[in-house]
Amino acid sequence: MNALSAQIKKINTKDKFLLFIVSFFPVTFILGNLFINTFIIILSLGFFINLDENKKFFFIKEIKPLYLLFFSLLINLIFSINILNSLPRITKIIFVIIFVMEIIRLLRKHEEFFTKYVLKFWSLLVLIITFDCYFEYFSGQNLIGNTSAMQGRLSSFFGDELVAGAFIYGFALYFLSYLILSKRDKKMIIFFIISIIICSFLIGERSNFIKLFISLAIFIFFNKELLKVKRILIYITSLIGIIFIILMSNGTNYKNRYYDQIFKLESNNKLKYLIYNSQYGAHYSTALSIFKNYPFFGVGVKNFRIESRKELYNNEELSFNSVKHSTHPHQLHFEILAENGFFGYFIFIIFIIWSLKLSINNYLKRKNLIQLASMIYLITSLLPLLPSGSFLSTFNSGIFWINYALMLGVNNNSKIYKI
Repeated sequence: MNALSAQIKKINTKDKFLLFIVSFFPVTFILGNLFINTFIIILSLGFFINLDENKKFFFIKEIKPLYLLFFSLLINLIFSINILNSLPRITKIIFVIIFVMEIIRLLRKHEEFFTKYVLKFWSLLVLIITFDCYFEYFSGQNLIGNTSAMQGRLSSFFGDELVAGAFIYGFALYFLSYLILSKRDKKMIIFFIISIIICSFLIGERSNFIKLFISLAIFIFFNKELLKVKRILIYITSLIGIIFIILMSNGTNYKNRYYDQIFKLESNNKLKYLIYNSQYGAHYSTALSIFKNYPFFGVGVKNFRIESRKELYNNEELSFNSVKHSTHPHQLHFEILAENGFFGYFIFIIFIIWSLKLSINNYLKRKNLIQLASMIYLITSLLPLLPSGSFLSTFNSGIFWINYALMLGVNNNSKIYKI
C-alpha cells in the first residue's frame, strides 16, 4: 500500500482519475452497455482536458490505421440503404479513436503504474469471475444468485447476457501476463491456465472456448517463462479434464454442444453441413447472398437486420431458413462483407495488417508481454467461420478496442516492468 501511495502521489489529479476509470473499465462489461459507453466517453473527454499537450497524438503513426477505417465507414454511409440506422455507430467511431489515443497516452506516460496496479485489478476481476463460474456450475447459481437462461451455459454476474466466456477470453491473457511479470511460481501459473481453459469450456460458449484455447497455445509458445514440458502438461491435463466432463455428462447439454454438434460433423461435409443445418449457417448464407446483391459497398452498417428480413433471401434448402433474420450474421467477416461490401472489407483487412505490422515490429524489439497478449487476442478474434458477436456492437467492440489500444500503446516504450 505504501508503494501504491507513493506511485499515486507522482501522478497529477486528472491522470489519477482517468487511470481509475481505466482500472474499472472491465467492470462496465458486467454493468451493461450504458456504462461501457459512458466510460469510453469519459476517457475521450479526458483527452481534451489538456489538448495542447495531447494534440500530438493526432499525428502519431499508430493512429493512422484508425483514420483509414473511419474514412471507409464514411464512404459506406453514402451507400447505406438506411443512413439514419448506420449513422450512430459510425459516429461512435469518433469517440473510439479519441478513446484509443487516450489509452495510448496514459499507457506511455504511466506504463509502470498500469503494469503494477491496473493490470493487477483486471487480474483480480478475471479470477473472481472464473471462481464464480465454477461456483455456478456446481451449485446451479452464481455467488449473487444469478442463474443462466439456457441449460449448458453459465452466465456468472452477467445475468441474462450469456457473455461470460467472451469476457474471460478478452482479459485472460492480461491475467496471465500479470502473473508472469510478478514472478509467480510456475506451478501456480500452470494451475490458473488449466483452470481458465476448463472454466471456458464449462461456460458453454463454444466459439470463445476455441479462440481462448488457441490464444493460450500461442501465448505459451512465445513465452520463455513456461518450459516445453509444462506446456505439454497444461494441454494434456486440460484435455483430460474436458473429456472427463463430456463423458460424465453423457446425454446432457455439454455432450450435445461439444460432441454431437461439432465432432459428429466429421462424418459429413462439415462446411456444407454447417451451412445447411445450423442457425449460424442460415445467417452466413443470408450474409453471403446480401453481399452478392450489394458487392461493392454492402447495405450499410447495422443494416443486416433490415435486409435479412426480405423474402428475397429465403432458401428452403436451409433447415433454419425461418430464423435466417438476425441483428447481425454472427460472424465478423460475413458481417463486414454484407454491410460494407468488398470496398469496406478490403480497407478493414488493410487496417488490421497495418496495425499488426506496427505492433509486431515493436514486439520483436521490446518483447512486451502486454503487447503480445493484445496481438494474440486481435488475431484470434478475427478467425474466419467461427461465430462471433457484431464487430461494432458495444460489448464486443469494447473488448476489441481496449485490446487494440493496449497493443499500440506500448509501442516505443523501452521498459518492461517486473512487478
